[in-house]
Amino acid sequence: MRRVGDRRPADRLLRLVRRAAAVLGATYAISVLITVLGSGALATLAVSGKWVFLAGLTGLLALRARVSPEDRTAWLCFAGAVATYTVSASGYALSSRGTAVVDRPAWFDLGFIAFYPLVSAALFGMLRARVRRLTSSMWLDGVVTGLTAAAFAAAFVLGASLHTALDRVALVAVYPVADLLLLVLIAGALAVIGRGAGGCWWWLTAGTGLFVLTDTAYAYQVVQGSYAAGGLLDVGWGLVFVCYGLAACQQPSPAVTARLRTMRVLVIPGACALAALALLLRGYVEHGDPVAGVLAFGAVLAALARTALTFREVKALADSRRQARTDELTGLPNRRRLFETLGAADVRMARGGTTAVLVLDLDRFKEINDSLGHAVGDALLREVGPRLAGQLRSGDLLARLGGDEFVVLAAGLDDAGALALAQRLCATLQRPSQLAGMALSVDASVGVAVGPLHSTRAEELLQMADLAMYSAKAGRSGAVVYDEGRHGSGRHRLEAIAQLRRAIDDGELVLHYQPKLSLPTGRVDGVEALVRWEHPERGLLFPDAFIELAESAGLMPALTTRVVDLALAQRRTWADRGWELTVAVNVSPSNLVDERFPDEVTALLARHGVPPAALVLEVTESLLMEDRERAVRVLAGLREAGVGVSIDDYGTGYSSLSYLATLPVTELKLDRTFVSAMTGSPRAAAIVTSTLQLAHALGLVFVAEGVEDQHTVDALAALDCDVVQGYHLSRPLPAQQVQRWLEARTVIPVG
Repeated sequence: MRRVGDRRPADRLLRLVRRAAAVLGATYAISVLITVLGSGALATLAVSGKWVFLAGLTGLLALRARVSPEDRTAWLCFAGAVATYTVSASGYALSSRGTAVVDRPAWFDLGFIAFYPLVSAALFGMLRARVRRLTSSMWLDGVVTGLTAAAFAAAFVLGASLHTALDRVALVAVYPVADLLLLVLIAGALAVIGRGAGGCWWWLTAGTGLFVLTDTAYAYQVVQGSYAAGGLLDVGWGLVFVCYGLAACQQPSPAVTARLRTMRVLVIPGACALAALALLLRGYVEHGDPVAGVLAFGAVLAALARTALTFREVKALADSRRQARTDELTGLPNRRRLFETLGAADVRMARGGTTAVLVLDLDRFKEINDSLGHAVGDALLREVGPRLAGQLRSGDLLARLGGDEFVVLAAGLDDAGALALAQRLCATLQRPSQLAGMALSVDASVGVAVGPLHSTRAEELLQMADLAMYSAKAGRSGAVVYDEGRHGSGRHRLEAIAQLRRAIDDGELVLHYQPKLSLPTGRVDGVEALVRWEHPERGLLFPDAFIELAESAGLMPALTTRVVDLALAQRRTWADRGWELTVAVNVSPSNLVDERFPDEVTALLARHGVPPAALVLEVTESLLMEDRERAVRVLAGLREAGVGVSIDDYGTGYSSLSYLATLPVTELKLDRTFVSAMTGSPRAAAIVTSTLQLAHALGLVFVAEGVEDQHTVDALAALDCDVVQGYHLSRPLPAQQVQRWLEARTVIPVG
């Protein structure tokens, strides 16, 4: 899609086209004025002005071709057409100098004739640029409209003049007929494009209409022997090209996509058919023009074909819409139809009416599927629909939401009436059904919500009824009406999930960074990125307020990708300012089982121009044990890309030595509970010491987190610890504060 900024060169070119058109228009107006008022040398000057105008128009059309690439070829064809016309007109002027009659056909007639296929190609190219796909019905619309316009032109505009010319000077009569065919093409294009065709097409229509009139008058005068150069016909031809020049000055119009508009598409062909029939009747009564009659007859036939095609399209559209809103298995309305009807329920409640929403789920349906097979389960679902429908009124909606879940929308019920309906639905399902040679009965759990009692929005009522249904299923209570005190927390959870999804998409997530100190150098050469949520109402939220929510809602992949993206963008900013830091980001379980994750990380590194070694992804021991084989493949892909991998919170999970020997990790990060206690607990100190020695023996970087005082830093330095982080060094800081902190603490003394 073209961006807004990309239009500026085209707009400048269009302004240039319009300035050039103004100059050419002034040139033509002066030449016409001189022709009318002057003679002798002035007349020669007027002729020169006409050639300057036509040559300039050719260049103008070629310049217009650069404004929009979509129809560039079309405007180049138009420029070529005007160029051939200009050459032929010059040839005619030279041949007619000193003689009253020019023998025709002559060499310059080739240029006049070539004008028409070039213009036809230009018009067709402009049409294809405006309409992305030309369907059979659109072609027929164009044919019907064009033939009707041509029939009326032949009957009322050309008339006997054209027939006289055809009888006496065949070549001269070719031009108005060719003009008429151009008019047919334009009329058909306007029928296809519809409203909003734009000024370009209307100026083309005006110019071609003038061409028809002027060439017809020219043919008549040639036949009568009254034609003389320099008269009003020359002005008419000039105005034709003025209209074409004005068409080139119009702003390019956007492309349109063909859409079926049901029976409204028959308006144009229907009107054309009636007009053509009236023309045929006139010809029959008054012995009218046979050419007009043939064209009108063709228009009627095309209109009949268009009507038949439209009825077929409308029927196919109706079938398609019905299928799109119908559940294939049960024949009931599906989820799409349900949500369309919810909108009508909103309107009804806004006017003071009530709407009850019932969500019904079959109990132990999975057991039926597993024990008797899916064929029996499908047969049961097909029988559920008619049973439930038998308890509903004609205006109620019964839809299948999916699986073994159904929804009922019933107007005019309060909570007591809706609960009574739910109980009747449960009772009717308990009647045994003969399936697979046995009598099966099924129980159901129904959740009920009523508007505007519980909410004024139908979609919220659906959520509330769903929560009440799960409560009914958990308590095996059959039917339950939504209660804010009992079920409100579930609804608030749904709202929180929606807010978190919006936060990820709309940039409400921010990162704070905790520095990591390299003990051998005394320098801070890395940070850990920690996500925060800038909630618009609750303020800054820490991960414990939303990470579990993201995990349960399946939002962790998107959240992690967003955090990696933000961290790499900030790392790029720091690198541009001279700070080369590694950035560590925590990874979720869903990322470790997604084998596309390494490719996503690689793409983000490339986007921000960050070397892979500058990124460290931290995973916990418990995550590694959930799906070890797949996790190993994902981690191996990250290591192949050059990204560092750290075992986070080491010592709190399974702490299996076997995975340390096999996993492709680069860093071991000991949990804060051992680090913070090491100076006061010999056992904690022994764990820190042994773990550090193990990490070094495996060639891993050892990171101690949770450092709270200088005494702990000194003890870790004595053990040759690699990296420390904790509140003694710095709390997590926003990105802007991290740089100021780094500038103030380039080197930190150790020991």
